[in-house]
Amino acid sequence: MLAAGLYWLTTMVQVSTTWGAGLRVGGTTIPSGLTLVPLIAGIVWVFFDPKAIWPKILLLVGVVIIIAGILMTIRFHVPRTSLFEFILVFVAIAGGAGLVGRVLFARCNKS
Repeated sequence: MLAAGLYWLTTMVQVSTTWGAGLRVGGTTIPSGLTLVPLIAGIVWVFFDPKAIWPKILLLVGVVIIIAGILMTIRFHVPRTSLFEFILVFVAIAGGAGLVGRVLFARCNKS
C-alpha cells in the first residue's frame, strides 16, 4: 500500500527548475556564477597544499552550496486532479505507513 501510494503520488507531481536566477539567501540573491567561487578556490588550494584540512573543507562547502542552489530552485507542481483521487493517494500512503510501522515496531512474543 505504501509503495503504491508513493508511486501514485510521484507520478502525479510535475517537477521543474529555474536555474540561473541565483541562490536566494534571506532577502538577498547570490548570482549563480558566484556559487562556484568556493569550489574553484578549494580546488586551487587543494592542489597548492594537498595535506591541509582547510582546502578540503572549502571544497566540501563549495559542493554543498552548489547542491543547495540546485535544490532550492526546484519547483513541484501538482496538476489538477479530483479530490477522490487525491484522498485515495494519501489514504494509501498513510495506511501503508501504518502497516509498515506495525510490522517494524511489533513486539516479539516467544510463547
